[in-house]
Amino acid sequence: MRTIIILILYVVITILSLPMYLIEAIVRLISPRAAAHIAQVIVKGAFNLVMFVSGCKKTIIGVENIPKDTPVMYAANHRSFYDIILAYATVPNQTAFISKMEIKKMPCVAQWMYFLNCLFMDRGDVKQNLQVILSAITLVKNGYSIYIAPEGTRNATDTLLEFKEGSMKIATKGKCPIIPVCLCNTENIFENNVSYCDGCDLCEEFDKNDQNIKKDDKID
Repeated sequence: MRTIIILILYVVITILSLPMYLIEAIVRLISPRAAAHIAQVIVKGAFNLVMFVSGCKKTIIGVENIPKDTPVMYAANHRSFYDIILAYATVPNQTAFISKMEIKKMPCVAQWMYFLNCLFMDRGDVKQNLQVILSAITLVKNGYSIYIAPEGTRNATDTLLEFKEGSMKIATKGKCPIIPVCLCNTENIFENNVSYCDGCDLCEEFDKNDQNIKKDDKID
């Protein structure tokens, strides 16, 4: 039942978003930062509504570890499609996500991610991946935080996969703190219960700035 309600909600949000795209496009011409801020407020509200309808209760730990006066790079594990919903519902600063290219095909989601300055990575194209990392570094230097899953794919186990080469360069070249993020239980909302979208308790923990950056993470 929840799955049907969420699908209806997705259609409703998509329809209501249509006139907002025009407003966002006009604002973006005047002030890209203002457009991104407005987009994040709207997306945060929409995703909190989705989580409520999904029957989810979230526990957020360590928000005080996120600096308020500088952009950061969030380095998170990636357990589920719902990770981005939980993350955007909770990040306190202006943030652009790095996502897989397939998300660009999703109506409504892709358009709002564009206004949020999100970047899309083609995992099979090394040259394109490099350009995405360089674009992310530019965003950091312009005051935007970046949210990335360095594993590069979903992994619902309790053991992290090896980080993709270059991901830490966003922080080293952008000269910003790294905030490790731990997401728990998000795979049990949808992936493990696709037929009825089971509500559950979620946890997101922001750890303290991690300065232990790999020195051989190569992108010049």
